[in-house]
Amino acid sequence: MALNLLIKPAYLLVVDAKIQDAVGPEAWGSYFPLLSLGILLNIFLDVGLANHMTRLVSKTPSEINGRYQSGWRTKLGLFPLYIATLMVIGWLLGYRGESLEWLLWIGLNQAMLSAVLYVRAGLQATAAHIADAWVSVTDRALLLLAMGTLLWRQDVFAIEWLLAGTTGALTIAFAAGYWRLMKSQSQHSRAQLPNPKEPLWMNLRESWPYALLFLLMMTYHRVDAIMLERMAPNGAFQAGWYAMGYRLFEAANMIGFLFATLLLPYFTRMLRENQDVRPLATAVSQLLAIGGGSVAWVAFTFPTAFLRIFYSEETSAASPALPWLMLSFAIFAQGYVFSTLLTARGDLKRLNQLALLGAILNISLNAYWLTHADAQNAGIGCAAISALTQLAVVGLQTARAITAHRGKIWWKILRTALIHSAFAGAICAVFSRWADASEGMTLACLACCLASGLLPGVTNYQTISDLLSDKMNTFADS
Repeated sequence: MALNLLIKPAYLLVVDAKIQDAVGPEAWGSYFPLLSLGILLNIFLDVGLANHMTRLVSKTPSEINGRYQSGWRTKLGLFPLYIATLMVIGWLLGYRGESLEWLLWIGLNQAMLSAVLYVRAGLQATAAHIADAWVSVTDRALLLLAMGTLLWRQDVFAIEWLLAGTTGALTIAFAAGYWRLMKSQSQHSRAQLPNPKEPLWMNLRESWPYALLFLLMMTYHRVDAIMLERMAPNGAFQAGWYAMGYRLFEAANMIGFLFATLLLPYFTRMLRENQDVRPLATAVSQLLAIGGGSVAWVAFTFPTAFLRIFYSEETSAASPALPWLMLSFAIFAQGYVFSTLLTARGDLKRLNQLALLGAILNISLNAYWLTHADAQNAGIGCAAISALTQLAVVGLQTARAITAHRGKIWWKILRTALIHSAFAGAICAVFSRWADASEGMTLACLACCLASGLLPGVTNYQTISDLLSDKMNTFADS
């Protein structure tokens, strides 16, 4: 957690943001939708195989030399399918020339990333947690150094440098992870490999529900950037402005994702042992409500100053979409708790149904909005639609989880949200009236909003303390 929270946000908010400043909103607005398309279709490279193999090898360690190895052949067979699908969809969307070249390069980098994630699945399954932690940040750490050096020493920057740097960083991360994985494999007796015609079907059959969930969730997370660039007037510029706020959404989202990673083994074990999951879920939900609410309140109060902390160009044009994206994060952070609880319960069918609803809602509303938007306000509508989609999906996920685990304790989440919102709203009102809209005052306002969550009665920190201390062995063992 420490490595991820230190390196990944640093790269995203410092180097990646400065790269966008250097290339300008139009160039980045052309690149960002292509990246979103590559990520959206990434599931065709994995189809949930990494998660499936982590669980399988954890239960049967000898499978690291059996089914896990057969998984490499499955991934190799999926690679041309992914590239072909990516390029055909790119062509049908109207991309040509340099855009298709970038899209192909992005596809190759996504394939390398998928290979790294599969190596990490093997490391996680064989309990090589320290090695997995280092491999998880290797590519971003290398990009942080390499791209940071280029930004410092060069007056201009090219998207091709970022693409090439990503290829190199992922290759090194894969090589390091695979070398360490070989050591883990040598510690287990060689298992006879399955019939070479069998693994592809077996692996896809067992992992497809997770793959479908990922695809549907990525659809309503990533399709708005693609539609914005393709359909809106002045689309490349507007997609570039939208990407500025979306980068902050992604950085904040890392915290929620880490909590979900931490919660899943706890929920799984507690449900298996018939323990009450409600206190843990409530405590984490309260904590995320404070963090998400603080960011959303400050973003609505000082949107331009908030962006100026990380960017030096185009902050005024990009600021209208930021508050809605941060509100989207505040809502989605709650989804990490309740969707993780539903995953631990094995309720993947319901999660897929809700994700499908989110995808349909997001695409439909964006299609309608972008046919009426002008050359300045399209991104604002896309951000508001994102928040609305999150509210619908997360609301239904929460209702499903609460119905399955009834109790009055859930009202504590609403109480925390209301009390903290009152405090945060008052703090933002004071700062907006008596302080200047500078970057320093914006950070001070955010700090005060977060600190208000420490007031007595706002949330329960004892459960969080237990989670990160004496019970940590539960996470490691899982």
